[in-house]
Amino acid sequence: MKKICLMIIACMGLTGWFTSCVDLDITPKTILTAEDIYNESGIKAYMAGMYNHLPMEDFHYDTNSNGLQAGYFSNINVWTYWNATGEMVNRNNVGRQRHRTGYWSEGFKIIRQANTLISDLPNYPELNAQSGWIAEAKFIRAYVYFQLAKRYGGLPIITAPQALDANDETTLWVARESHVDTYDFILKDLDDAIEGMSETSEVGRANKYVAAAFKSRVALHAATTARYGSMKYPDWSVDGVMLQGIPSDRANGYFKQAWDAAKLVEGHYELHRANADKTANYAEIWEKAESNKENIWIRKYDYTMWTHSFDAIYVPPRMTTTYGDRYNPTLDWVELFDGLPVNPNTGHFSAFDENGHYIVYDNCHQLWDGAEPRLRANLLLPGQIVKGGFKVDLRAGIFPENIDPDVDKFKKFSIDDGADGSNYRAQWNKEDYPTNPFADGIIINSTADPRTQIDLYETNGLRIYKNGLDGPKMSNNGGNNTLTGFHGRKHIDITMPLAQTALDQSTQPWIEIRYGEVLLNRAEAAIELAQNGEANYNGVNMQEDAFTCINAVRDRAGANLLTSTAELSTDAAYTNWNRPGAKGPGGFVEAPNRALQILRVERYKELAFESKIYWDLIRWFTYDTQINQYRKRGLYSFMFAKGATVDESGIPDGKYIYDAKNTESGSDRLTFPVNDYYEGIPGDELKNNPMLQKNRNQ
Repeated sequence: MKKICLMIIACMGLTGWFTSCVDLDITPKTILTAEDIYNESGIKAYMAGMYNHLPMEDFHYDTNSNGLQAGYFSNINVWTYWNATGEMVNRNNVGRQRHRTGYWSEGFKIIRQANTLISDLPNYPELNAQSGWIAEAKFIRAYVYFQLAKRYGGLPIITAPQALDANDETTLWVARESHVDTYDFILKDLDDAIEGMSETSEVGRANKYVAAAFKSRVALHAATTARYGSMKYPDWSVDGVMLQGIPSDRANGYFKQAWDAAKLVEGHYELHRANADKTANYAEIWEKAESNKENIWIRKYDYTMWTHSFDAIYVPPRMTTTYGDRYNPTLDWVELFDGLPVNPNTGHFSAFDENGHYIVYDNCHQLWDGAEPRLRANLLLPGQIVKGGFKVDLRAGIFPENIDPDVDKFKKFSIDDGADGSNYRAQWNKEDYPTNPFADGIIINSTADPRTQIDLYETNGLRIYKNGLDGPKMSNNGGNNTLTGFHGRKHIDITMPLAQTALDQSTQPWIEIRYGEVLLNRAEAAIELAQNGEANYNGVNMQEDAFTCINAVRDRAGANLLTSTAELSTDAAYTNWNRPGAKGPGGFVEAPNRALQILRVERYKELAFESKIYWDLIRWFTYDTQINQYRKRGLYSFMFAKGATVDESGIPDGKYIYDAKNTESGSDRLTFPVNDYYEGIPGDELKNNPMLQKNRNQ
């Protein structure tokens, strides 16, 4: 077998073109006829082309791309909407990022290609697995339609390739179907895919359980749109067709479909538990993506076909040959995890003793030793050795030698109220510190780029970097480094040598669907059913099932387990900062009640940096209230020079305190406009197809 690339150009009535690389033992051709396509090898190449052009928000998705494909397939993905959900900060786009708008025509090209197979394959009964190919084409069609539906609402439903009549272009004009009919069409395609596809498939292709897992995602989106959409965004009808909005009485039916689909996957994929070390085990989901039973559907990369640049762009600047530092998780997200000092009355980081003094930690990693393993696997932790010898070094400043950590005690010297106090040198807690501790020598930091510090602090023969070589970036120092005090790890190849950490050199796969998400889809559907008149469904107690699914995810993550189903209550959810209501852990994530808040927090923790949370906030219709005048927060560590040591690389370690507050750089207030729940139909499409109806917001 040899690997070749096929270019399919306008064959069998297709519009546009695409390329794909597949294993085929045939002679390369550039112009293909139906005779070339309708054989096992030809169809495989045709399918590969469609898979390669599926709109996944993966390592090649960039929200700032001006390309024809609305952000998809960008060579360098510097901008991401993970920055707009409270998951992280990216110094290149510290403001709110929306998904790149305008994805339409490229999606309908793939739909046309799928329709061509679906229409033509019945004419070739001699083909093996003919029904399987049709089912797979329907899966691909459903995938693209969902990407469009979650942006626009109701869509034109096209089930056969259209033929252009040069004398009558109106034959190509198709009106939009209702929002609910669009989702029903997508779900019917997925039912057909589940029925017709095989139980297993090669890596990167779908099978019936991939389709079932994806169906659980689609049905959940439809269900929550029905349940919550009209409460926040008025339904929009044109000529009696509801183009935006789904009748609320359809919600439970969609939740049942989501639960059924997720349940179908059980026994065929499972949570990854191969490593007894739960931190390493969670990291292996990505680091051994092709060899574990959790990852249901992935997009492969390799040097012969398709690479990406995630490592070069997102690792700390010291650890890459170019770019770096676009991946700074927020303290708001970190606070959601177990094992860190959090005030139970507020849910916010609070490393203080009973007298209100900062707790002093013995070294740079002690704070993290008891943290939830899932969090540890998501971060590059202080003192951790990565990429062939780099020791992660995070420090906002130092206390000079005359400050004794065993004697001198400090109360909080910054403001942390979610709104003010973004700059240590400009704003501080004047109630406890009449003079600025950063101006009177209590705390010392450098104005230099942390990677190239020359004004080191010298004590007892030791020369100590005033700031960590990996940041954080403060308002008074230069360079580019973490704005929040954290660097992300998920997706990073921590073994890649520095010289290789360059653009277009990364090949780790993108995981589009995994079983952790499926379990949380099932748990969410179960909670919603239990709270809305369906305590039991298919002979299963829904609240108990949700409890079991959530605890399975938590147990694998090393998180605290729920102790009883009573915790999944309809009590009021916790809230954050100055929002009305009781405060407590998880209050950053908005929800109608505690049960759904527990579930949504679990999704934030489990699915962060996977392009899922953004769409969750949209389908829950909480985006505009949760991300409203929101300012990102960070955690800033300060080391005591007294008693510190320095290793052979010049990296110091000693006793530390940790301070929480808004980021000093990139602390722009973020707000999600209500009109952004739906995207307007592209203007060119409205001109080309007069039967297309506009959306309410355009």
